[in-house]
Amino acid sequence: MSDYASQIETIDHDLKDLETSDSRFAVWRMVFFVGLVLGIGFSLTTQHTIWICVAAGSLIAFLVTVVRNETVREQMQLLRNHSRTLHRLQARLQRDWKSLARDSVGIRSSEIQLTPEQQALAGDLDLVGDASLFQLTSMAATTPGVRTLANWLCSPVDPPLAKDRHASVKYLADQPENRLRFYVLARDIGGSTGDPESFVQWSKEPNWLPPHRWLIPWGNFTAVVAILIVFGMIFGTITDQEDAARMGMYALIGIAVLNLAIGSFLLGPVAAIFQIAMASRRSVNDYAELFDAANWLPESPTDPAGPTAHIRRTLLSDDEDSHSASQGMRELAKIARMGGLKQTASTFLLYLPLQAFWLWDVRVLRRLEGWKSRYSSQIPEWFDALGELEALMSIAALQHDSPNWSSPEWLEEESTIAFQGLGHPLLKDDARITNDVTIGPTGTLLLVTGSNMSGKSTMLRSAGLNVALAMAGGPVCCRHMSLPPVEMGTSIRVSDDLSQGVSYYMAELNRLSAVVTHARKLAEQRAAGSTNRIQFFLLDEILQGTNSRERQIAVARVLRFLVDAGAIGAITTHDLELADDPELMKLAHTVHFRETITPDASGDERMTFDYKMRDGVSPTTNALRLLEIVGLGEK
Repeated sequence: MSDYASQIETIDHDLKDLETSDSRFAVWRMVFFVGLVLGIGFSLTTQHTIWICVAAGSLIAFLVTVVRNETVREQMQLLRNHSRTLHRLQARLQRDWKSLARDSVGIRSSEIQLTPEQQALAGDLDLVGDASLFQLTSMAATTPGVRTLANWLCSPVDPPLAKDRHASVKYLADQPENRLRFYVLARDIGGSTGDPESFVQWSKEPNWLPPHRWLIPWGNFTAVVAILIVFGMIFGTITDQEDAARMGMYALIGIAVLNLAIGSFLLGPVAAIFQIAMASRRSVNDYAELFDAANWLPESPTDPAGPTAHIRRTLLSDDEDSHSASQGMRELAKIARMGGLKQTASTFLLYLPLQAFWLWDVRVLRRLEGWKSRYSSQIPEWFDALGELEALMSIAALQHDSPNWSSPEWLEEESTIAFQGLGHPLLKDDARITNDVTIGPTGTLLLVTGSNMSGKSTMLRSAGLNVALAMAGGPVCCRHMSLPPVEMGTSIRVSDDLSQGVSYYMAELNRLSAVVTHARKLAEQRAAGSTNRIQFFLLDEILQGTNSRERQIAVARVLRFLVDAGAIGAITTHDLELADDPELMKLAHTVHFRETITPDASGDERMTFDYKMRDGVSPTTNALRLLEIVGLGEK
C-alpha cells in the first residue's frame, strides 16, 4: 500500500515553495510594469534616449517575468491536482465518506445516468450515492469515466468480459506512478471547459464557418491592404512625406479597430468553440497523454477481440486510415499551438497584429473545423474508450490498496456462489467481520434468521456488493469467491410513493413481481440457449405490510416462483414462524445471527453482537429488550 500521507507532505512542501516564487514574481511584475509606465511617460515628455531604454528594458523584463510566472502557476495547478488526488486516495482507505463526497471527483457522481432497474439495484446495495461502492472505487474525473464506472457496477456481464477487465485491472494496479499521473491529468481535464462531454457535443454540431465564409477573403483583403499601407508609410518616411505616413497610421488603426470589432461582436461563438475544442494547449496535450495511457494496458489481452484490445485499437493505432485518438490528438495539437498564441503573454504580442489585420481566429477555426470533419464520426468512440480506460484505472486503485482481497473465480457450469471470509467492502478493515457463505445450487435458497441489528441485512449487501465488484472486473472482499454467470434482483429498500398513490405494501409487491419476472425471463433465455446466466436474488424482510399468516403464504409462494425459475439467492427474516414454514423448510438452508445479553457493572443488561453467522434458526429475539433499552419498557 502506498504511503499517501508522505507523498502529500512532499507535494505540499513543493507547493509552498512555488507559492513563494509566485509571490516574488508578482512583485517583480509590478516593479517592471511601473518602470514601463514611467519610461513611456518620461520618454514622451522629455524625448530622452535613456527613458526610451528604460521603457524598452522594462517591457522585455516584464514579458520574461510573466512567461516564467505562467510556468510556475501551471506547475502549481498540477501540484494542487496531484495533492487533491492523493487526498482522495487516502480518504478511500480511511472510508472518509464526507471528504470523498466534497471532493470535485465525488461531486461528479451527480452525472451518473442509470436505468430504473439499475437505480433500484443501486439503492438496495449502496452501489452509487453517498458512502457507496462507486464512491469507494471512483477516481474518475471525466463524465465518460464516471458514467462507465457506475454502469459497470450496476450491470451484469458474462464471465469472459469480467475476466478481461480483471486482468487489465491487476496489470494497472502494479503501475501506481503511471496511474497517479493519469488521475491528475483526468482531474485537470474534468475541471476545464474542454471536458469530454462538451467535446463530443461540439463534434456533432454543424460547422460554424460555412455560413460566414466571407470572413476568409475579408481577412485576406485587409491583410494585403495593411501590408501595402506599411510599405507606403515606410516610403513616406524615407521621402519626408509626413502626411502620408500619418494617414497610413490612421488607416492601419481603422483596419485594426474594424477587425477587432468583428472579433468581439461576430466571433463570440468561435471563442466558445476554442474553449471546448482546445481550452488550452495543455488541455490538448493532456488528452493526448490520457489516450497514450492505453499503452499501460496488457499488450496481449486475454481476449484479442475483447474490450482491452478494443481500447488499445481505438486509442493507439498508428494506421493512417484508422483515425485513432492518438493520431487525431497529434493533429489537434498543431492547431492548438496556432490557437494558443493569445493564451500566453509571450505570444500575445504576435497574436494581436495577426488578429487585427488578418482575422487569425478565423484561420485557426478553418483548420479546426477541417479537423472535426475528418474525425467527427470517431470522436464519440474515442471518449467511450477513454471512459472504459478511466473505469479500469479507478478499479485498479482499489486493487492496489486492498492487498488482502482476492480475485473472483468464475465457474460457468455451476450454480452456486461460494464466499470464504465474506466481508462488507464499505467497512474499514478493523470494523469488518467476515463469514463463510454459500448460496445455491439451483433448487435451494439461503434463509437468514436473526434478531434486529444482528447483521442479516449487512450480510445480504456484502454478498451483492462483492458480486457487483466481480462483474465490474474488480477484486472481491473475501479470502476466496466463486460464482456462476448471474444477474441480480433485489428487494431490500422499498418505500411508498404518495405521488403515484402506491402504498408500502404495493410498492414491495411491484418490486417482487419485477424480481420474479426477471427470473422467469432468464429461465426462458436459458431454455432457448441465448444465455447461461441465472438470477441471484437478495430479499430483506419482505412483505412486512400484512398479517403474519398471509405473509408466510405469500413469501413461500414468491420463493417457490423464484426457485422454479432456476434462481438462487438469500432471504432474511426475524419472524421465527416464517422460518418454521414447511414450504420454506423444503427449499432453504437456514442460518442465523444472534445477540448476547450480559449485565454491565451497574447490573443493567447490555446487548452485544458478534455478527457471526451460524447454522440453524435463531434461538433469540430482542425486540422487547430493545424497547427497554430506549426507555419504552414496562414500568
